[in-house]
Amino acid sequence: MAAYEKWQEAISQNISESSLPGFKKTEVAFSVLDSGSSGSDASNPDRVHTSMPSATPSIDFAQGELSRSANDLDFAIQGKGFFEVKEPNGQMAFTRDGEFHLSPQKTIVNSSGFPVQGDSGPITLNSGSGTVSINADGMIMQNDQPVAKLSAYDFTDPSQLRRVGGGLLEPTDSAPTPKKMANPQIVNNYIESSNVSPMTEMVSLVSVSRAYEASQKVVQTADDNQDKAIQMLGNTSS
Repeated sequence: MAAYEKWQEAISQNISESSLPGFKKTEVAFSVLDSGSSGSDASNPDRVHTSMPSATPSIDFAQGELSRSANDLDFAIQGKGFFEVKEPNGQMAFTRDGEFHLSPQKTIVNSSGFPVQGDSGPITLNSGSGTVSINADGMIMQNDQPVAKLSAYDFTDPSQLRRVGGGLLEPTDSAPTPKKMANPQIVNNYIESSNVSPMTEMVSLVSVSRAYEASQKVVQTADDNQDKAIQMLGNTSS
């Protein structure tokens, strides 16, 4: 039942974040943990061997669908890679959400207002207006003039990333240092959708609810049978 609860939490998060660009869904893998034996003698073939299910969540990094956008500051990565943003505490975070905006200081920021990092730090456009585009080398152009190079990073083991909210990911303490990609496939005027299928998640949510109810009934039946056995064995007058 605890394993089903973890699965239900993951599904609920997937549904609630399904509209967030670049969001990667959480999947739950089930395995069996050995709970040992009720017998004290390991060589006893009649001992009762028990096991317990375990649920392990992980992030599915499959790419979402790319959708055309009219915003010049919308970027998407085709294939591997993550954009890098700087959090207020100085920590670097990574995301696939390329729905960027301009701050009053003309700095490119994400939806949370965190500055997007280029090769030389935060990316600031020139004063005034002008069409923004990106070339094959990742160089951001404004009015056909180079401004800064948009960086993308890759991880040898993305499973070492953990969620920190807002579609952002941070490497764990044991994660290897991210590598700057030499030739990331970045396009602008496109947004990557989440890789969540709300319909599939809703079907899974119904399945989890039914399985949880069935587990409750099994536990209740086992408790009832145990109560009956105690009453019968404890009744010395019968």
